[in-house]
Amino acid sequence: MPGKETKHNGLTIRWIGHSTVQLKDPKGRVIYIDPFSKVLKGDEEKADLIVSTHAHFDHFDPGAINRLIKPGTEVVAKKGCNLKEVKAAKAQELEVGQELEAQGIKLKAVHAYNTHRFRSPGEPFHPKGFGMGVILELAGKRLYYAGDTDSIPEMAALKQEALDLAFLPIGGTYTMDVPEAAEAARTIAPKVVVPTHYNLLPETRADPEDFKRRLAGTGIEVRVL
Repeated sequence: MPGKETKHNGLTIRWIGHSTVQLKDPKGRVIYIDPFSKVLKGDEEKADLIVSTHAHFDHFDPGAINRLIKPGTEVVAKKGCNLKEVKAAKAQELEVGQELEAQGIKLKAVHAYNTHRFRSPGEPFHPKGFGMGVILELAGKRLYYAGDTDSIPEMAALKQEALDLAFLPIGGTYTMDVPEAAEAARTIAPKVVVPTHYNLLPETRADPEDFKRRLAGTGIEVRVL
């Protein structure tokens, strides 16, 4: 079941479900990425920083965001999200190729899009420029949250980022499936990878253990949460 915690170099990491990830650093800062009401139980710690990668309802969910806000919470969202709907002390837009700092945490937006998954002919679920992935510098480590994406050419450059941890979607239909996500993991070569975006919706059924098997012997540690 989603929700199991793992520790990595002083970070506490929790996959809450679907695309919702919670991070807590040694300073006690609590970060959520793409919080979604359907997977929140209501007893989550309040956020210091919330990041939303694109405007789809299950990634930019003002109801979920406002439930997690406390005085001083900052929100960073991909340009195109309606930040007027959130009640954060500070809310900033982020665009692919841009960097900013929030709560002392450096964030950089990178590409996330579909190349071969379409809602209708020629219309991808996530067109290039609609969403973003995010690289975070946290507790001296570099983390990559891929967002809703296929395996894309821009991922080749991520190997140079020397990533400590990556969150990759494996559910298919709207994002990479298990084989494609394993290929992406080999491309970006993080030390640890956590699969996300699976088994909430019927069309995103996936076996994370299959993902783990496909990366056996690569030196990449897979943690199934």
